[in-house]
Amino acid sequence: MKSRPLEEGLALVLERVQSSLQQATGRDFFPHAAPSATGIWEGKRDGMWTSGFWAGLLWQRAALTGCTEDIRTATAWTLRLAPHTERRTLDIGFVFWTSAVLGWEIGRVPACRDLALKAAAVMAEMLDPVAGVIPVGIQAELAAAPDDVIIDCMGSLPLLWWAWKGTGEVRFRDAAVSHARQTAMWHVKEDGKVIQSTHFDLRTGQATKHDTHQGSGIDGCWSRGQAWAIYGFATAFQATGEERFLEVANRTAAYYFRRAGSNLIPFYCFDDPAQPNVPKDTSAAAIACAGLTILTKDAPDPRTRQRSSDQAQTLLRALITDYLTPQGADDQRPPGMLLHGCYNKNAGWDTDHELVCGSYFLLDSLRKWTH
Repeated sequence: MKSRPLEEGLALVLERVQSSLQQATGRDFFPHAAPSATGIWEGKRDGMWTSGFWAGLLWQRAALTGCTEDIRTATAWTLRLAPHTERRTLDIGFVFWTSAVLGWEIGRVPACRDLALKAAAVMAEMLDPVAGVIPVGIQAELAAAPDDVIIDCMGSLPLLWWAWKGTGEVRFRDAAVSHARQTAMWHVKEDGKVIQSTHFDLRTGQATKHDTHQGSGIDGCWSRGQAWAIYGFATAFQATGEERFLEVANRTAAYYFRRAGSNLIPFYCFDDPAQPNVPKDTSAAAIACAGLTILTKDAPDPRTRQRSSDQAQTLLRALITDYLTPQGADDQRPPGMLLHGCYNKNAGWDTDHELVCGSYFLLDSLRKWTH
């Protein structure tokens, strides 16, 4: 297929947001994943850790259209997430920086700002004072534990960076900086490979073992975890200007590109010996693209900016050309689906699906590259 222009990709994704809204409204639930074969969303009425991405897609659309009705729709879905502020889990960051924070930044909705600050306070309070990290939490939907910290949390920290910038309260910055620094030491190897999970001793704060929940085997490098590191450390650098975070973002990105394969859309795990007979994960590529897009603008070195720009655009064009519907004139699936995401291969959940988080980061990057 001839490479799609970014503007065409953007139009297709926006068309998918509209068709998804019709499904979500008609069945009254937050979209989570849709089989690549059908495009029929599955989800939960009360939402889950990915549900902020659904509201975020609506906010991204509202930012592009400026339509009052689009703002009202995004606001309504965002405020439905309010009960999630009661959950003590790192997921609270995912839920609210993609929904309530955008509700304030894009829509200037005071209720969204209040909701985001309430969630940020809960997240900051979760910092373990001994280990200096924000654990998964006892109310997490996956791998709940008080002594387990996962790379995914780097993707939740934008809530704390925003709260610090918006209020000047250093408790938000201190929690985020502490977590990011410790994560860099525990989870990122010298060659840039990312470890998903570290367990620590609750008394001493010392690491006791490394593991993966979603990669292959104990040492498998889960590609979405690699992408969370790229994105998370890029946002940490963007917020603080700390060179160590930029270095880690660059190192993890370099590892991604060494391992991702010829078209740069990785398998769910870089190390699964059953490749190529394992699922791809387009959401990993979309998240990595969003992180590289940040470095394109904010990295101080022109060479880093250019390299990040080239890599981000390569990923973006691969996603919208090879993995966005329609894939041919006879493709009857809903236009604008981001195909072949893998939510959790080890658990057998949604292994060949459109994932709402992948669609969010794809739209985020398309909006930044076209406007």
